[in-house]
Amino acid sequence: MIDLNSPESVREQLNRGVAGFCSREDMRAHIIACTEQRGRRGHRLVPGLCAAAAVLLVVLGIVGWASRPVSIHDLYVIEAGGGAVVTARPITEHDFVITAEEDHAILIQRGKLYRMMYTLEGLRARGDSVGTVTRYSENPYDSRTDGDDYISNAVLKGDTVYAVEGLPTTTAILAEVDGQMALFQRSGEHGYGLNGDSLQDTCAVLGQVDTITLEGVGTLTGEDAESVMEVLMKNARLENAEALPGGQSLQITLKNGIRLEMSLSGDQLIGCGVWDCTEFLDAFRALVQERAGKQIV
Repeated sequence: MIDLNSPESVREQLNRGVAGFCSREDMRAHIIACTEQRGRRGHRLVPGLCAAAAVLLVVLGIVGWASRPVSIHDLYVIEAGGGAVVTARPITEHDFVITAEEDHAILIQRGKLYRMMYTLEGLRARGDSVGTVTRYSENPYDSRTDGDDYISNAVLKGDTVYAVEGLPTTTAILAEVDGQMALFQRSGEHGYGLNGDSLQDTCAVLGQVDTITLEGVGTLTGEDAESVMEVLMKNARLENAEALPGGQSLQITLKNGIRLEMSLSGDQLIGCGVWDCTEFLDAFRALVQERAGKQIV
């Protein structure tokens, strides 16, 4: 019996069960090629891949898994028992959830890394085309570059990458993931950081801020939000290239409806780079208290 709560047990049983079971090179090439075919997103079943998955299920005896719809976009290959095994891995969407999770959707372009944050309704805020994805890879974190184009583990090869209306591409970009337009925000992780940019480049929102919400403190709107953002840009000091996300979120909603998010750990703001933002936090808290006092009066 496999203990699904124990990765070690699953791995051991997997190795025993599929020892000697190898996929042909042409099958593996076909699997990878399928992921790069445009227009085949969503949860369409692929007969050849389903057959391979069925063999794996029989070997492992995990019958309940068969009812799970397998999408082309979820398929990937792991090595086990000396052979290649087809299984599934969902690309995760981060709807304002700050985590240190390794497995998430990204785009990389010339040393700049963007993390997928959430999907948008329709084509709202979509700007001009800024490039295309030239390589789809389950492990895009390597030193190879592809000119001015993009590498991704979520956006398929040949798909277009777009600017966000009103923002430079150093801050955020848009691309289609599983049939929906998604926001990818600039991030610092896996050795990717500022790449010569500043905080004003990677968070270029001055003049466009509608609201700012600091978790556990409050929300500022309009001119108040703009004023504290100016304090941040003027006084923030770079402390590190990257760090694990903090436990407190800072959400910035722009006038075009786009929302960006960073996290806080103490007096450090963590996004693309780690920034000391003591003056910003002091100004934010003071304004929240001032506005709350006026409401009480």
